[in-house]
Amino acid sequence: MSLPLPQHAARVLLLASFSSASVLAQQTPVQALAEWEVQGRADGLARPDIECQDFLQAMGRKPPGLQYVGCSQDDASYIKPMEAHYRVSGAQAAQVEAYLHTAFGLPALRYVCCGWSNGAPYYWREGPDAVRYQIGMGVESLPYERGEWHRIEAFNVTVEVVRLRP
Repeated sequence: MSLPLPQHAARVLLLASFSSASVLAQQTPVQALAEWEVQGRADGLARPDIECQDFLQAMGRKPPGLQYVGCSQDDASYIKPMEAHYRVSGAQAAQVEAYLHTAFGLPALRYVCCGWSNGAPYYWREGPDAVRYQIGMGVESLPYERGEWHRIEAFNVTVEVVRLRP
């Protein structure tokens, strides 16, 4: 007994989608790089062969006083993000904030609820064929005024890239 045509077509499409997902998962590094050259670069994705690293240092745009703590990556995630983690002392946070604003256009930090933050996710890209970076700065703290940031032990800065588009 055969399936009615709509059900048969749905199963064929489902099998085809599983097959294409399997092909993507089995993609060689050369194929992944070729696909990135065709579309990923224009989408602002990081190269598929990039290593998790100090992205600001790699760009030659790391401000003085900002300490690189490490980099994490989530290869299980569909978009395969990588996030560089930094810290800056409260005493130097205003200088780093000013640098990030000048170099990348990062919005000024605001105190909301429980800490200082640049707010919504902020993205920066040097040009149409460059990597798109998500940059953030903030800290959970008591409601100290800007002039009292030296009382805060450290602020966190993150720089994230993704290697696949959703």
